[in-house]
Amino acid sequence: MSNLKTNIMFGFAAVGAVVAVGLTGQLFETNDAGFYQVKQAALSGTMSTHNEAGIYPQLFGSISTYKLSETSYFSEAEGNDIGAVNVRFDGGGTAKISGSIKYRLSSDPTTQLKLHSDFRSFSAVEHDLIRQVVTASLMQTSALFKPDDVYSTRRAEFISVAEEQIRTGLFATESFEELVKDAEGNESISRTVKVKHDKDGNPIIKTPSAFKQYGIEVIQFVIKELDFDDIIDQSIMAKKQAEQKEVVAKANAETSKQDTISAQEKGKADVAIAEAAALVIKKTAVIEAEKQTAIEEEKAKQADFAAKATRAKGAAEAYAAKLKVSAGLSPLEQAEIDRDTAIGVADKMSNVKFPQMMIIGGGSDGGSAMNPFDAVGLESFIKISKGLASGK
Repeated sequence: MSNLKTNIMFGFAAVGAVVAVGLTGQLFETNDAGFYQVKQAALSGTMSTHNEAGIYPQLFGSISTYKLSETSYFSEAEGNDIGAVNVRFDGGGTAKISGSIKYRLSSDPTTQLKLHSDFRSFSAVEHDLIRQVVTASLMQTSALFKPDDVYSTRRAEFISVAEEQIRTGLFATESFEELVKDAEGNESISRTVKVKHDKDGNPIIKTPSAFKQYGIEVIQFVIKELDFDDIIDQSIMAKKQAEQKEVVAKANAETSKQDTISAQEKGKADVAIAEAAALVIKKTAVIEAEKQTAIEEEKAKQADFAAKATRAKGAAEAYAAKLKVSAGLSPLEQAEIDRDTAIGVADKMSNVKFPQMMIIGGGSDGGSAMNPFDAVGLESFIKISKGLASGK
């Protein structure tokens, strides 16, 4: 009897131990770093949050775990949280957009409890909140852009506008219609969708974003691929080819223009060189002519000076002769003249035929024969010479 009782007691103890071990997981909970947990009390149903890492009393309450930060991918790849987003662009044409968004949930307990009350789990937040906001923002943004623009020049702007609508909310829009003509002159109506702005130039928010409502922060938003439909692909390809042809044509035109400018500049350079050479020749000729002119002028001046000198010399000589005539001959000149006269007279006299002898009568001796020159006398002879010289 005693053994049976002992066995029963051991049995109850074992069952109690098993129950205690099983209940331990309901008594305490562990929160890991990078997560927060929402606890709903077992009896009262009171909601509380636990953001600190570590163990805390669960006491049979229900626990929901949320990641503080997560990256969600939207694409057609298997296993992604969100599928590729289908959008339609302004003017028609569709595409599938793939990319990712990295976000951070709020660390405010009140906001965390509100998020849990509305979605009840982190997976619901991913699929029913994150996906819906990203999809709505991409679709609204696509309506503001033409596919050609997103493909080429405005892709960064497209991403920026989409991210802004994820953060703040969907923009209010308005559409405009205008009549346009294509390259062949065909007319059509073009509809354009634009964002409405307030008086300060800020976009008007039509539907506030759930991200803003629940304090969710966008850390990074990436659009990896835009998979356009076949019609848009063909249109973009045709436009791209046309743009390439236009670029080539512009390049050829610019090359021709530059060649023309180069030829013109070369022609100007050649003309300038020719003009410079002609100017050098002209200047050289002018300088040479001026040099010859200066030489001729100098010769003329010298000739004029020589003529004046000659005239002055002649005038001086004439004046000197006049003075000589007026003042009489100098003693030397007179002596030279007298000498020459005497010689001439002597020469003439030598040719005069006198009698060889002259008899001069008178005196006590009754006269005697004499030489004619002795008879005349030397002094008288000189006087006669002077008289002949003076023409008397």
